[in-house]
Amino acid sequence: MNYKNKTIKNSLICYFLIVVFFVGIRILSYFGLLNFLGKTGEIIANIVIQVGFLFSISLFLFGFLQKSKTKDVLVFYGYKKISWKGILYSVLIGIVVYILNIFVAAFFNSILQSLGYTFSSSSSTGYYPFWLFVVNLIMTAILPAICEETAHRGMLLKSLSGYGYKKAIIISALLFGLLHLNIEQFFYATIIGLYLGYLSILCDTIYPAIIIHFMNNGIGVLMSYATSNNVPLNAMFTWIDYSLINNPIIGLIFVICLIVLLVFALKALTKRLFKETAIKNINRLQIALITQIERERYFNEINEIINDNKTEKNKDIISFEDFDRMYKEKMIDTGNGGEIDNSLLNEEKNSKSDKVIKILLFLTFLLSGVLTLFTFIWGVL
Repeated sequence: MNYKNKTIKNSLICYFLIVVFFVGIRILSYFGLLNFLGKTGEIIANIVIQVGFLFSISLFLFGFLQKSKTKDVLVFYGYKKISWKGILYSVLIGIVVYILNIFVAAFFNSILQSLGYTFSSSSSTGYYPFWLFVVNLIMTAILPAICEETAHRGMLLKSLSGYGYKKAIIISALLFGLLHLNIEQFFYATIIGLYLGYLSILCDTIYPAIIIHFMNNGIGVLMSYATSNNVPLNAMFTWIDYSLINNPIIGLIFVICLIVLLVFALKALTKRLFKETAIKNINRLQIALITQIERERYFNEINEIINDNKTEKNKDIISFEDFDRMYKEKMIDTGNGGEIDNSLLNEEKNSKSDKVIKILLFLTFLLSGVLTLFTFIWGVL
């Protein structure tokens, strides 16, 4: 089995286990079998799910299957430093994505509603202390941003890149949307996943995706807190919403202009983020290139010394070129039997590996897709 197929297979094994676990939790939760945990139990369970399962499987189990060190796995996932400017651009992009996400969610929700779907109540009225806001920020924004991005823009995206970047971005985004196991979140989560996957490949680092994910979820938590506590920020949005409803024509024009403005802002910020991260990447590539040139020069010097100092005393020492020539001659003398057999064996192994990969991918989509579809059916019924 070649390295590409091995990496893809290992990542899908890990992700399939994650999906099975999430589906099990979702079913138990739906039938109320986890209600005994209470609020404190829910918080602990959420930490176990995010860190103890999602993050740990994506990082440690995948590393174990790959026989790679944790540090190497993190680098493979794209945990590479970015500058403060890169962080700032990512924060601004996160704000733009959150606002655009409101329109995207509203569009798909209107379609679901027209099909008879009843949305789950998410009322945030009542007592909402600041300490609960902090807890929700950790549970809803910080942990998912790190753990979910490690699994999707790290393990899945980078592993599936062996099949091409486009396929990797699309598959990882679809699975990201499906892992929410909720028809209400599937559409906009998938769209965000497409953008975050593109951005991760473009910038060659996972940190912008983590920051944007955090900002999108974090602002949602902040708005929920503001709604319950009548924070002026919420009053401003309420006034805008009221004005648009009472002036539909002006509201439509305003929404269209706002969306166009946000799209242009997203494009400009993405370009700046790319330039900021590209400088770092170019510097890394330059260092790697110089290192490779020095390495080749070093081996060439050793090779020249060996060739110039061949004597009876060290006649057994051969150059790299002589070794390569002798190896090829040896393969010819044996009729290349071993080489052909190995090639056929590798083809057979790769064929079996491809089948395993297709089966794992199919089962992953089937399991998460069926449950997501059921949430729509439950909402209609």
